[in-house]
Amino acid sequence: MADLPPTTTDTPPRAEGRSIARTSARTVRWLPLIALIGLAVLPMAAAGFAALGEDWRPTGDWAVLTLRVEDVGHFTPLVGPYSRYGWNPPGPLLYWVLAGPYHLLGDRPVALLAATALVNAAAVATAIGLAWRRGGIVLAAGTAAVLALVAHSLGPSLLRDPWNPYITVLALAAFVMAAWSVAEGDRWALPVAVGVGSFLVQSHVGYVVVVGAVGAAAAVQAWVGRRQRPLLPPDRRARTTLLVVTVAVAAVAWLPVAVDEVAGSGNLSEIGRYFARSEDAPAGWDVAVGQVARQLELPDAPWLGDVEQAGADGASLGGRTGSLLLPVAAFSLALVAAARARRRDAVRFQVLVGVLAVSGTVATSRITGPVYAYLVRWWWVVAALWWLSVAWSAFVALRAWAEPGRWRSALTVGVTAVAVAILVGAGLPTAGDASEASTPDPSATAILGQILPPTVDALQGSGPVLVVATGSVWGTTADAVRLELERNGVEVAAPPADAFRFGDARSTTRRQPVATVWVVSADAATEWRARAELPLLAAWDPLTPEERAAFVFDEAVLRDQLVAAGRDDLAEALATGGGGLDSGLDLPGVDEDLLDRVEATRRRGDPVAIFVGPPTDPTDPRPPWTLGAGAN
Repeated sequence: MADLPPTTTDTPPRAEGRSIARTSARTVRWLPLIALIGLAVLPMAAAGFAALGEDWRPTGDWAVLTLRVEDVGHFTPLVGPYSRYGWNPPGPLLYWVLAGPYHLLGDRPVALLAATALVNAAAVATAIGLAWRRGGIVLAAGTAAVLALVAHSLGPSLLRDPWNPYITVLALAAFVMAAWSVAEGDRWALPVAVGVGSFLVQSHVGYVVVVGAVGAAAAVQAWVGRRQRPLLPPDRRARTTLLVVTVAVAAVAWLPVAVDEVAGSGNLSEIGRYFARSEDAPAGWDVAVGQVARQLELPDAPWLGDVEQAGADGASLGGRTGSLLLPVAAFSLALVAAARARRRDAVRFQVLVGVLAVSGTVATSRITGPVYAYLVRWWWVVAALWWLSVAWSAFVALRAWAEPGRWRSALTVGVTAVAVAILVGAGLPTAGDASEASTPDPSATAILGQILPPTVDALQGSGPVLVVATGSVWGTTADAVRLELERNGVEVAAPPADAFRFGDARSTTRRQPVATVWVVSADAATEWRARAELPLLAAWDPLTPEERAAFVFDEAVLRDQLVAAGRDDLAEALATGGGGLDSGLDLPGVDEDLLDRVEATRRRGDPVAIFVGPPTDPTDPRPPWTLGAGAN
């Protein structure tokens, strides 16, 4: 039988050539966006990569963050990082988002820094990608440029810092760009906006007002323009897919919050009760407007690298109200120009940024206590987007009025070139500084390297243990001890009142301690080491015994002088390692030379000692010798 011609499904050469050409054209079209994103995320990538080579032992908030990220999949958190007010931000997305890259990057504390850098890189890439969809190469380059300036002012240390006031800063830009895209009918931006907005609100309750206001404004804009830009895809399958994905994102984000409210700690109710009953005075409008003025002024704004000034209480100092005239005038003129040019998309962008700024002012006015700089760090992005929206409206208006052809092309090329120059000028130095970036609380790592290994060795195979901090106003070393013990298989218990910090699974109502580990700092460390009631596990002291004896004498004399001068608060800070003792106090009866000598010694570090003893009442964890012979 004659051979049949072979069956083939090969594409004809001419059709194959056309397909390759189309693929190549698409690739070339995306190259500028890829290049912009690559340059913009280079500082985060460098900071994260450098972190993996660090030797870092987290303390305080960073230790608790690491502990809770490691809990995902075991004692999976249903609430956010703890607040100083005794409750948690609404949800656990911060922990959940960090957990994946944390485990992939090595399951060790420095992996948390690298994971944070990845989260920030993703936020920047998302913002630039959405800007590309809204305004092509010019807006993408402009967005990359202003975010590079913000990243440069943050510096590589904060670009990889997982603390919730910092890790959420750049994500705010991604949320605003997603909200604008929703208003423009870019339907697949909806699940992005839901996801990023949920991340912000769940990580820092201060974002509730701004995310809610911007999201509502975008929804109104989308509804008003529904005839020109339908809210949902006309194709049934595409519509169903979009709705399913959006609902799934919302469910993953908020179902844990609902579970906790119904069957857990009731954290949402705690937040509501706090704000309903709080007697703390809010910052108020004067302080808020001052902060806005400080952030929006040019060229001396913090997001552009100007030094942040603080008052005696450590609160961030605001600017002059009069300095708002220029940013408000520029914003108004740009808005009018975009409207006259019939660029309603640019108008909608400015409206959303205006809503962001107004709601941000409201949120700032409701801050209780001193307005520390970290509490308003997100204003850097608000200010950056403010001026970006002004520049974008001015650009589209000029382009509309310019003659078609060469002038429009020259304007596009010129503006893009300037933006890229800013991006390179800000981004490359930031990336270059990554190798010199410090880790959070870097001085503690060497100390912890001496006291943690013997502590873990002594307690290996035991537990649960109640860890108690005493002697210091901070207690951050105790958090480092808790993390290290848990990482080495020694279960840690916490008083019920601290369960919101460490998780309900660690409450003494669920874990019965078999021993108490005392982490003693400052003057108390010296006093405790003079007693023999409790076994000493580890200790660190920056001073020799002779230097310590001399310091104890000087400190006692200075304390008496401070008390005599009516400054009992400073005398207490002296004993507990607190702040406030600076040269030049000029108090009657206080020896300035003695003060200088004591402060110079204190700056070398407070002594730390770790003891172990019998289990104690977690609600009244006093040293055994203060409880009498019947102490348990």
